[in-house]
Amino acid sequence: MAQPGKEPKIIHRKPPRKKPSSGPRRVGKAQKPSLLRFTLIWIYKNLYVLGITLLRRRLRLHRQIRRFFKRLRGGSLRRLEQAKEFLISFRKRLIQRMVTPFVRLGTVRSQMRPVIERSKKDGKIPIQAYFTIALTFLRLLFTILRTLFNYAVPIVAAILLFQYIDGKANQPFGLDVYYNDIRIGFIETESDFDEAARIIKKRYIASDTSTLIATPHFVVREARPGEDYTSQKELANRILATSQDKIVNAYGFYVDDRFYGAVRESGPLIEELESILEDARTGVEDEKVGFAKRIRVEPGVYPLGSIVDFKSLKAKIRSYETVDEIYTVEYGDSPSLIATKTGLSYDSIVALNPFLEETGLLPGQQLLLNQARPFMSVMNTYTTVYEEEVPYEVEEVETSTYVKGYRMVSVKGEPGLQRVTAAISTVNGVEVSREILDRVLIRAPITEKVIVGTNNPQNIVSSGGARVNSSGFMWPTVGGVINVGLGGYPGHTGVDIPRPSGTPIFAAAAGRVVRVVNSGVGYGRYVIIDHGNGYTTLYAHASAIHVSVGQYVNQGDVIASVGRTGNATGNHLHFEVRYKGQIMNPRNYIG
Repeated sequence: MAQPGKEPKIIHRKPPRKKPSSGPRRVGKAQKPSLLRFTLIWIYKNLYVLGITLLRRRLRLHRQIRRFFKRLRGGSLRRLEQAKEFLISFRKRLIQRMVTPFVRLGTVRSQMRPVIERSKKDGKIPIQAYFTIALTFLRLLFTILRTLFNYAVPIVAAILLFQYIDGKANQPFGLDVYYNDIRIGFIETESDFDEAARIIKKRYIASDTSTLIATPHFVVREARPGEDYTSQKELANRILATSQDKIVNAYGFYVDDRFYGAVRESGPLIEELESILEDARTGVEDEKVGFAKRIRVEPGVYPLGSIVDFKSLKAKIRSYETVDEIYTVEYGDSPSLIATKTGLSYDSIVALNPFLEETGLLPGQQLLLNQARPFMSVMNTYTTVYEEEVPYEVEEVETSTYVKGYRMVSVKGEPGLQRVTAAISTVNGVEVSREILDRVLIRAPITEKVIVGTNNPQNIVSSGGARVNSSGFMWPTVGGVINVGLGGYPGHTGVDIPRPSGTPIFAAAAGRVVRVVNSGVGYGRYVIIDHGNGYTTLYAHASAIHVSVGQYVNQGDVIASVGRTGNATGNHLHFEVRYKGQIMNPRNYIG
């Protein structure tokens, strides 16, 4: 209660703080955590636990590895120390066993010396003392021999064993081959027999397959001193000798390892082959003649069914065979040239390649050729010397004096000459290879120099004195003047500008090419350009045309070259300007 005359004292007290609740704070309705948040928290907890577990296991594994290597190192050191101690003790024992007998002998001699001296003084022979010394010496010798035997014999035995093993390892082994219970040879491996079997199969004519090779029996043994292995061909002869077939000694004829029969005498066969080579000689110096195929006349034992008559074999040797070849068309090839190269007619080439009737010859095309060649193709190789031209180089000299597209030869190029030594190989007279052995320059080529214009056509002032007319047309060629104007003679519909052959002709204005004509009369070769707004220009008597119908050209582009085609008496440009089909005077447009 307040005292009278005094104002009551007001005490402000702060409300007591509420302890924070451990549970989630609810505002309005209770909110559950989202699925995404719950998932992220679960992943984080599990990853954390997994990381801690892996870290602990890594540390544990690291400690285990360290302990393992420590024990391993300690055990190795202990074993090394034990080996070292063993070697030291072994050396001590060996020295002791070798030295101890000598020590005993010295001790006995020392003990027996007084006895020997007393016996000598008394005039007696010390038989007992000498006997003791001799016995000790024999014991010493026995001990030394025993020691040497115990230690030396194992070493000697090891050396002898090593030498024996080494000798046996270097000792050649082989197989005794028994075929039809008959020993037929001594071979290195079973593959030698397989190869001999293949040789035998090649000695049978293809139609004769009656003989089958039996299974052999092999016995492994060491090779005797100086004994050689049986060759595969000799083994094949012995197999045939033990077979049931009738066999004869003959000479087999092989072409590229293919068997064509055997003859009883090789003389006529070899003479026939040499005759073919002799007929193929051309008489060129240093000429080498041989067969293009691998030819073998091999003596041996052959089945009777593989023996052929020499006349039939000669007919085969002199026969022809049909061979399919692929010919690739080259640049510059023509039907007559291909026919000359291949020896075939163009009709036969078209018969094998029907597509030629539609496409014609195109560089890179592959043609199928069917040719008859001798069965025994002959290759001639010889060295020849000939002269050939050396192409000259072209040097371009750029100048701004002339317009772009202008080219003029200032120095004419001339090819050089060189002497070539080459090794040439031909098969049946057709060259198959050429190897250049030497080149000697006889005359050097002269470089051709060409003046090339680099300036923009609009910047070239013509001889008429105008660059580009107010009409927008420019002078249509390089230099020159108009010598014949419109109506210069009856029927003349343009102007003539004489210029040397090959001088560039320019488009007087931009436009599209609407006509290109290659004719030998009238205008000759000419071009017509449509410039729009009813204007067209014509460029006639050209030696060459460099544009095509539908092509768009800019003012000053090179479209043709000056010439004298058609009704022309000299090299010049006939130039016309037309407006909506009406002939206009070109002087009003180009000056």
